[in-house]
Amino acid sequence: MALLFGLFGPIDAATSTSARPPRLDFWTGLPAPVRAYLADDIKRLIGWTFDAAGSRARLSAGQIIDAQSTFASVPGFAPPTPMHALRACYRIERVFDAHNGYYGIEFAALDDSGKVVAVLLLNRLFRLPVALQEPVGVLTDVVTIGAMLAGFETPALADAEAAAETAWGDAAVLGVPLIAGGQSQAGGTAQLQAALLLKQDPARAVGFVTFNAAHALASVHRLGLAGEDVAGFNFSKDLDPGCGPKTLLANRIGFQIYIHRDGSGSTRPGDTTIFDAMAHPRQHLLDSFNDVSLAAALDSALAASASH
Repeated sequence: MALLFGLFGPIDAATSTSARPPRLDFWTGLPAPVRAYLADDIKRLIGWTFDAAGSRARLSAGQIIDAQSTFASVPGFAPPTPMHALRACYRIERVFDAHNGYYGIEFAALDDSGKVVAVLLLNRLFRLPVALQEPVGVLTDVVTIGAMLAGFETPALADAEAAAETAWGDAAVLGVPLIAGGQSQAGGTAQLQAALLLKQDPARAVGFVTFNAAHALASVHRLGLAGEDVAGFNFSKDLDPGCGPKTLLANRIGFQIYIHRDGSGSTRPGDTTIFDAMAHPRQHLLDSFNDVSLAAALDSALAASASH
């Protein structure tokens, strides 16, 4: 559907270089050394969350995830997420799985001294790679995407919102920010989780870090918010044929950082067309970000925004 819609141009204009990011307390309040790697670590942890869900791994509170935590194998046709480049250690706090279609893991992000600097709520990816193992799950994920596009709620989204409220409670007790994360459908879900919490209290240190996130603007509007009201970064590939800047389903929530062919990032989409994107379907996938320095792209985009 995204590919067909993309033939006719975007729903609305992509974010311009004059757009200023929303309030970013959730990010700017982090220690500078943590900001230098956290977005890249979140990218890997989102993939690890999918691997854990697909493997039906038995996870326990207090378990530490680090650079040695790559799964030996995972079901389906996607390889395990390589974790060797993970910079920090992350402690599992909770696993959310009420069997209504939502699965997420709450991590405590630890600095070099073992202090918690943030709470991460990361969502399982779309289940196409495990379609043979979880065919009903794939259909549930398709319905979730449709619900976000149309602005209505499903049991899976209700569970996602409940998980966000629980994770925020844990973050508030610790006095640290909460960051929701995901890619594609899971990214749209993360943006809705942040929107819900900010709707309840705009002063909260809550935000999202997402990748090629699904178009969920109607669902944010359902909460009475505009896309720019929701704090967070969406890394959007120029050549993403699903939710990239040249498609009808371009994400319109938070601060958009466009990743170009050479791996650099900026606040303006590159000189590509929907036809270029359709020739690069893998650019929608999370692993297309493996060779991108998100920290560098984020710094460049924020510097450009600050100068306007």
